[in-house]
Amino acid sequence: MGSEFARTLAAVANSYSGNPRGTRIGATPRAARAIPQTPRATEEVADPTVPRHWVDHGIHRRRALSALVLSATGSSDQLDPHPDLIRAAKHHGEPTAQSCPWCRSEALVLLRYVYSDELGPFSGRLRTEPELREWAVQFGFLDVYVVEVCPDCKWNHLLHTYVVGDGRQRSPRRAPADLLE
Repeated sequence: MGSEFARTLAAVANSYSGNPRGTRIGATPRAARAIPQTPRATEEVADPTVPRHWVDHGIHRRRALSALVLSATGSSDQLDPHPDLIRAAKHHGEPTAQSCPWCRSEALVLLRYVYSDELGPFSGRLRTEPELREWAVQFGFLDVYVVEVCPDCKWNHLLHTYVVGDGRQRSPRRAPADLLE
């Protein structure tokens, strides 16, 4: 699962500029980027800030760690991330209290990527926990992917995914006039 997520993240990162929060210059046309999705059914949500549809990828993480230990070569998909992922970890990562599972460094950080049709051209960007709580009451469905990254040894793995939002589908945001395509 880690390598599959790394390939997906690399494909997304290749369509953006070096700054995950910046303007996309030279990106692929919107029609080529769009992934057709079926509209989601309306959900009754008591508290939109509470994550739901939680998927924990801990088993995949343990399997990836054991494969690294068995191979002991130091080369793997978990230690060979896209440069934009490492750059995002250095500049936008949220520090954790845990150490890196591979090198035991204290530099382990979390990245939260948010995807939604409702975000329009702003889908796939990094957001912090406070921003997610604020957006949860403004949007219906925000898919959040939490990735742990160690900038020192380049360990990266998808920790878990979840959905926040009030459960009512909204139309996508329009691209601002100054967004370069």
